[in-house]
Amino acid sequence: MKNEKGITLVELIAVLAVAGITVALIASVLSSGTNASQRTSMNQQLQQEGNIIVEKIRAQYLLNQKEDTVPDKFEIVVENDKLIFKDDTGTNMVISEGFKYDLDPASADNTSPTKKKVVLDRTQKSVFNLLIRGKTNGNSPNQEYKINTSFSKLN
Repeated sequence: MKNEKGITLVELIAVLAVAGITVALIASVLSSGTNASQRTSMNQQLQQEGNIIVEKIRAQYLLNQKEDTVPDKFEIVVENDKLIFKDDTGTNMVISEGFKYDLDPASADNTSPTKKKVVLDRTQKSVFNLLIRGKTNGNSPNQEYKINTSFSKLN
C-alpha cells in the first residue's frame, strides 16, 4: 500500500455528517430558547396588563359616591379590542387596549357569545371576571391570563 497524503472521500463525508448534526442541534436549541423567551415575555405582559386593569377599575370603584357627581354604577365594556370604563355622567375612559378581552369567561361556554359589558355597583360587592388573550404570532400558541376578583368597600 502506498502512503498517500490527503483525506479520503469517506473521511470527508463523515466530517460533514458530524458537522451537520452539530449545526442542527445548535439550531434546535436556539429555536426552542427563542420560543420559550417569547412565551415568557407574553405571559409577563398579560400579567402586568391584568394588574393595571384591576388597579384602574379599583380606583374608579373606590371613588366617593357620597358626592352627587359620582354615580353608584358604572360599566366595563369591550369595544374593538379595547376595554372601556363608562358611567352615567358620560365619562368614557380606555382602561386597556391591544389584547383580546372576554368579560365573565366563567359563564362563557363555547356555544354562547361572550359578554361585551359588565355593570359594577359601588354600593355593594361586585364580582369581576376577565380573560385577557395575547395576540399570537406564528411560533407561539394563544396565551391567556384570567382575572377573577371582586370589588367592595368598607362603610
